[in-house]
Amino acid sequence: MNAKEAIQAIDDLVFAKQGRWLEEPEKIVLRSAWLDLDYKDTAEKSPYDINLLQRRVAPKLWVLLTGILGNGEKVTKKRLRGIVEKRIVLADKESPKWNENADPVGLPILAGNLPDIFNFYGRTPELAMLKELVAQERCVAIIGTAGIGKSALVAKLIQALRIGSYEFNSFIWKSVSYSPLLTDLVADVLRILAYSENQELDLPESMQARTSKLFEYLRSRRYLVILDSAESLLQGDRNTSSNPYGNEYAEYGTFFNRVIEEQHQSCFLLTSREPFVDFNRLQQKGQPVRTVKLEGLGKEALEIFRSHGLTDEDKWGDLIKTYRGNPLSIKMLSEKIQKFFGGNVEKFLKFQTVLMTDIFQESLDELFEDKGRLTILEKQIMFYLTEELIKESRDSIALNELLNKFKEEQQSEVTTSELLEAIEALYARSLIEQKRNDSKEVLLSLEPQVIKYVCTHALKLVKNRVDHFQSA
Repeated sequence: MNAKEAIQAIDDLVFAKQGRWLEEPEKIVLRSAWLDLDYKDTAEKSPYDINLLQRRVAPKLWVLLTGILGNGEKVTKKRLRGIVEKRIVLADKESPKWNENADPVGLPILAGNLPDIFNFYGRTPELAMLKELVAQERCVAIIGTAGIGKSALVAKLIQALRIGSYEFNSFIWKSVSYSPLLTDLVADVLRILAYSENQELDLPESMQARTSKLFEYLRSRRYLVILDSAESLLQGDRNTSSNPYGNEYAEYGTFFNRVIEEQHQSCFLLTSREPFVDFNRLQQKGQPVRTVKLEGLGKEALEIFRSHGLTDEDKWGDLIKTYRGNPLSIKMLSEKIQKFFGGNVEKFLKFQTVLMTDIFQESLDELFEDKGRLTILEKQIMFYLTEELIKESRDSIALNELLNKFKEEQQSEVTTSELLEAIEALYARSLIEQKRNDSKEVLLSLEPQVIKYVCTHALKLVKNRVDHFQSA
């Protein structure tokens, strides 16, 4: 299979699974990976710069292809060719271009494949709440950290709605992890809707006309449109601008405002690792939009340990607490304990270590290393809080204590209001935790995986500065 054939086969699979074709920069990255070319040479022979291809397009493309081709194996630039050559033939037969989930019962899914939900635990209250919200609101955002189960929860919701409810006529599942421009996303959805109704689509040129055409569909029937991995649309630099979408994606702000404020009978359901601050403002004004923060599992997570055959059941609660009930983290942990310790939890606990999934680490890399995802002040608070918790061997620190010490030791002109806003933003991104003691005092803490990451990240920053100084 040559590069052209491989890219075409992958393009067909992406369309079958996600309802959209690969963008040109994505095809360029695929060709580079297939031919084992470095990004610098690839960029020089293309109209796109190396930063766009290597830092923005490639990481999201590998995440997308891991879900489609990986079968449990992470797709990377180096692994792509081997994975494709092993699996492309089987994967290409897996589904038709337009997936209507061929089961005899249930409403159609017009595009996209639901994630695997064979191993789904708990979430009964969350499902009941979401059923009500999507029936009542025009837009719902589910926010939560990587691996917490946002996509699986929505897939379970759709499964229930398809069979047991006729609130909606049909469903569209769209992953937007590749950061599509609004004009391209709307065009994709219009093609899906026109095809589903056996209509010829005369695609308008202007963004305004495309959006108006889309709203004609949203008013004519009840669609539930899922935008998965919607954090990729938040491209703004939070250090310099209050616009969460950035200049290139600013149209999304106007679009979502229209989705929320304009009369229609459909609903947009987003999953995201980061909050949409404009949604929160509209919700406070009484508009039909809701944000739901998804927390970890409780005792339901015990079933994950049980399914992996782990011993020392009395220790499982400690592991759930350490990993905050994150289903993906607990699944990874269970597999490691079974593989390296024969399923013996007590032997693993003797080493007093914290493990981290690739997806969890990658999500933190994006927050800490991508420009503008976290503000400078938010990063300072994270480093400071980590240092205080480790130095004083405490599980938490009082908010008032942190405010006083931070302002005193940092010797900055930052106001209390700015500090509180930064703490609130970190909490919304599941980076810090808040609770109250018996005296109703607010306490701040970090989960062990985050502490481990921040410590590692701080050491990496120090090493980079030393290397820079030595090479200067």
